[in-house]
Order: sequence, then C-alpha cells, then structure tokens
Amino acid sequence: MAEDEDSFMVDSPQELLKDATPGFCDVQSFVPVAGGYAGHCTCGAWDVVMATHEEVHAAAVQHTMEITRREMVKRMAEDQAEQK
Repeated sequence: MAEDEDSFMVDSPQELLKDATPGFCDVQSFVPVAGGYAGHCTCGAWDVVMATHEEVHAAAVQHTMEITRREMVKRMAEDQAEQK
C-alpha cells in the first residue's frame, strides 16, 4: 500500500495522541522479562511487571484513563476560573 494513496492518517500519530492523552501518556511499552511483562509509560509515573501481556495491557489502559481524567478535571477547573 502506498502511504500517500491509501493511508487514512492525515495527522501524525503524535498529533492524534496529543488530543487523546493530553501529552502525558503518549506511549506505553510492554516488554517480555523474566517473570512476565514489564510495562512502562512515557509519562514516567507508571512502571510495572505483571504475569501476562493481557494484565499489563489492561493496567496500561487503566493508567492512561486515570491520568487523562485528572487532566480533564484540571482543565475544566481552569476554564471555569477564567470565566469568572
């Protein structure tokens, strides 16, 4: 597939991630290690080792959702403060 002809991506992955994860949890990695899988997040606040890939993936999703929720609450409070 020719990238310029058949790709549906208009924005770069970084531009898409910026909207989805306010710049904190842009990428998680899962690496096989002795005893399971190591998970790491680019925000620097999440490093785990879990038994299975499924467990570390589920934990990564939960982590990203929590960080995003906190950031959205913070942004809403800032917007309300600006309106006053």
